[in-house]
Amino acid sequence: MQTIGLNGTWTVRSGEMAQIGAEGLASLLASEGEWLPAEVPGEIHLDLMRAGRMPDPSVSANMPDCRWPETLAWWFRTRVSVDAGLLEHEQIRLIFDGLDLYAQVFVNGTLAGEAANAFVPAVFDVKPLLREGDNELIVRLTAGSELAPDDTVPGQGNPERRPSAAEGGRIPNPMRDDDLYAHRIWAGRKWLRKPQFEYGWDWVDALPNIGIWRGVRIEARSHAVLRDIRVDTVSIADPAVLEIEAVVRNLHPWAERRCEVEIEIRSPEGRLAARKSYPLSAPPGCEIVRDTIAVERPELWWPNGLGEQPLYTVEARVAGPDGRICDMRRFAIGLRTVSIDRSSVGDRSRFCIRVNDEEVFCRGGNLGPHDAILARVSDAKYEGLVSEARRANMTMFRINGCSVFEGPAFYDACDRAGILIWQDFMFTCTTYPEQDGHLISAAKAECEAAVAMLRHHPSIALWSGNNECTWGFDDWWNPDKTKPLELGGKLLYNELMPDLCRRLDPRRPYWPSSPAGGEKPNSEEHGDCHWWHPFFMHPDVQRRIRHETFDECRSGFVSEYGAIGPCHLDSIREYLAEDEMNPESRAWRMHTNTFETKTVPEAIRFHYADPEALSVPEYVLYGQVFQAFVHGHAMEALRFRKHDPEADCAGALIWAYSDCWGETGWSLLDYYLRRKASWYWVRRACRPLKAIVRRRGEALVTRLVNDTRRAWSGTVETGWWRVDGKARETERRPVASPANSMVEIGPAPIPPASERDPREWLFAAVLRDDGGAIEDQCIWLLAPHRELALAEPDIQLRNLDGEYELASPVYCHAVHVEDHGRELLSDNWIDLLPGIPLRIRRTDGGGLSVADLSALGPR
Repeated sequence: MQTIGLNGTWTVRSGEMAQIGAEGLASLLASEGEWLPAEVPGEIHLDLMRAGRMPDPSVSANMPDCRWPETLAWWFRTRVSVDAGLLEHEQIRLIFDGLDLYAQVFVNGTLAGEAANAFVPAVFDVKPLLREGDNELIVRLTAGSELAPDDTVPGQGNPERRPSAAEGGRIPNPMRDDDLYAHRIWAGRKWLRKPQFEYGWDWVDALPNIGIWRGVRIEARSHAVLRDIRVDTVSIADPAVLEIEAVVRNLHPWAERRCEVEIEIRSPEGRLAARKSYPLSAPPGCEIVRDTIAVERPELWWPNGLGEQPLYTVEARVAGPDGRICDMRRFAIGLRTVSIDRSSVGDRSRFCIRVNDEEVFCRGGNLGPHDAILARVSDAKYEGLVSEARRANMTMFRINGCSVFEGPAFYDACDRAGILIWQDFMFTCTTYPEQDGHLISAAKAECEAAVAMLRHHPSIALWSGNNECTWGFDDWWNPDKTKPLELGGKLLYNELMPDLCRRLDPRRPYWPSSPAGGEKPNSEEHGDCHWWHPFFMHPDVQRRIRHETFDECRSGFVSEYGAIGPCHLDSIREYLAEDEMNPESRAWRMHTNTFETKTVPEAIRFHYADPEALSVPEYVLYGQVFQAFVHGHAMEALRFRKHDPEADCAGALIWAYSDCWGETGWSLLDYYLRRKASWYWVRRACRPLKAIVRRRGEALVTRLVNDTRRAWSGTVETGWWRVDGKARETERRPVASPANSMVEIGPAPIPPASERDPREWLFAAVLRDDGGAIEDQCIWLLAPHRELALAEPDIQLRNLDGEYELASPVYCHAVHVEDHGRELLSDNWIDLLPGIPLRIRRTDGGGLSVADLSALGPR
């Protein structure tokens, strides 16, 4: 075994699109041109920025002027020294973990092969091309747009290939530019196996990436190799039973070879948990080893909040007859089972994830890409994203088909944090041409590679065929049902993908699309649902942007919904210059979500203040708190229906958890990983033990939702508080909550306004443990904040040996410390009930005074 890493500093220069193949390489090398330093892994925009040839596309209004690299070919070059020992190996492969997109790879001037899939590794046999000593490696890359056929004439395809940026290099964004050319470019992405968002979305402008965006290495092997290894949990009893399947490839073209496969499993503490060996007389080609292996006293892996996340280490080796190791794989697994409960309840069906046969309410968010330039996403950013989700009490991410299969560090972090992953395949929001054999072949290879790479991660709960393609085919693109079913995913999502998942990953669920289920793909009675059109994308959205709207939702699993709000003022100052800090500036508008214009100002108007009278800092403040207020209550509305006898709900995934650039947008964490106010509201709404108040008809109903595997008992106080603190009409009662349950505490009739002025009263539930400590609270307002008869805030603070007790004699909304989007307090943006103290702590060990605290009132 030998491996040579090729990451580091290469060089790069541009060439004309016509310079292609061996002739193009010779033409390029014969011409004059400057070679610039290039970092690998990396991307051409980053290289140009480092060389001072381009500003950062993600700041100011730079993006449209930074798209010109798509009109050129880019040649990346490095040299590698190879010794005679490496050349003696029987198999020598050059492996690129990510090439975006159309690549031609040359070794010592000879074409080794081509690649056109950014999602999975590209592998080339380079044994015949390498020589002892110095070797030159050159990779020609383009954005790949020339691979999309020109389909401007409806129903026709032009086999001629051409660069899509032929008109001056400007690529319009179809979500922001309403012209035919823009929509044609966006539609052309269906032919390109690269991240689909790179041609623009409502939450980012278009920027086609070009580069060697993941790692590169040479691997040399002899005798036999491990072509594949799968380890699955079959049973979690003691002993746990694991199913193993190892595929060994004999590298000799005709001779049988003796070898031995050894599989070793070590516990989270490092002790040997199991070991098995398999002597083989491997014929030429592949030999498969199938068996089961037992693990005594198994430590089970659980999602966040339901238990711990112990990880076992698997090491699989293949050795020759002399005992020397020929190939080896090492990876972590969790001992757990996963399934989807689709049982019928009346005329509905459930959609509930079960881990180790225990129900999991999936509280969490959708992930799109984490940067407009994907090579810029670091392992540290992955760690930050996942750790913040764990701290926000989340149990699931959905990786949306508009994005990528994330890097190994992301899945490793989710394994450690107990964050389940709903993993889409990378197909989204268009009709993919299933009649095209090349696309189907590429899709098959891509999905096979992705499943084989990722299936050992216990965090991955299910595979899903696409994002919104099935729904779109039914509702948007084929309303008269005259188009061929092949365009709707009949082959891709309903045959090819489930077949390969069943073969490669048989013990993990597959779901054909998100959304899917029932006779209509976006049904609220079956499967999962994207709950957009009743709320933030409603034609009359100005009247719908309030949390009560979510009580209309009947879906059993809401896999997308959202609300828009500004990011932190500190973040805005990172991507806008001072003279651009104006909603009328071109840069401000470019970094504002397409759906923001008519919604956030009207939401601020309804809940808080007239937006026209606000300064930019005030607009940001009120916009953030609107998003937080709605997100917190929407999560509560969906969790309220856990085990509901009429409309059970088992999942709520917000779009979106994070951003790929600075913008006024959907996220809870902004691009710079600053927490919006909504992060805190969602964290409280996702507490595993939660008291929730919702309106049902003319009554307010309180429920206690317990998402843990532990029973709980305490007391609940429910009733009416005057917002000025002058009166309280409440009652306390004991309450017991079994593990993983919902308990309804009872309804409280809503009196007419003549008896209880909605501007002066609010309803709340306060949960206390058996010792009297406050576990949780939930507040229901009968009127918008701007209509409340609020008294002046009167925040009181007591230092209790490292903790602080916050209290107020009057209702205070969004009590917060200016933390610049970084954690300073253990909780922030808090609502205080009159006379109900809450405890917080300063996480950096510093002090806290009343002068540091502010509350938000109407203007």
